[in-house]
Amino acid sequence: MSRRHVLGAIFSVLAVAAPSVATAQTDPRYFNQMRAELQAMGLTAQCAAVSATSGVCRAVASAQVSPGQVTATPRRYTLVLEYNDQTDTVYAYLDHYATLRAESANANQAWRRFAEMNWEMLIGKLEWSSRSGEVRLGAVLNTDSNFDRRAFRGVVRTVLRLGDRYAEEVSHLTGGPVGETAAPPTAPVANGQGMSPIAAPH
Repeated sequence: MSRRHVLGAIFSVLAVAAPSVATAQTDPRYFNQMRAELQAMGLTAQCAAVSATSGVCRAVASAQVSPGQVTATPRRYTLVLEYNDQTDTVYAYLDHYATLRAESANANQAWRRFAEMNWEMLIGKLEWSSRSGEVRLGAVLNTDSNFDRRAFRGVVRTVLRLGDRYAEEVSHLTGGPVGETAAPPTAPVANGQGMSPIAAPH
């Protein structure tokens, strides 16, 4: 076989192999690890890559009950996780944790107490959308150096436990349900875009 034929055969092999390499790189860097951790936690999540650098997972979840603890039917939440390679973050939040309209008679009192709750939380914060009235409870995990599986699980569990911790009070303040039945889910937005932070009290 001539040298020209040998080189032609090599380039043909490379041309066939290239698409599979590109396909393998379409998922964001740590997206598969995030999916695997959710599965290991017993959460059935619907996950999809939005682009080569970002992806979203959504699941219905409840806080884990400690062994021996007696409780009523666990409150369920729509848990959303947005992973982004460009910001090196996982944004975990309870979608439509509650709803509070700006014109509500109790709005000022509710915002004041929400700010106090944010002050109390070591991890997590309440956010509010002036457009939809959505109250969201979320937290951010940084992934700039690596994907810390233990930290990821800790953030997910903390957000769910905080949801339970403040559920009754938030429901009283907003005059509506808290959790999965608070409102229909919305299309995910990048890392809280459209949501306003609720400032801590001075």
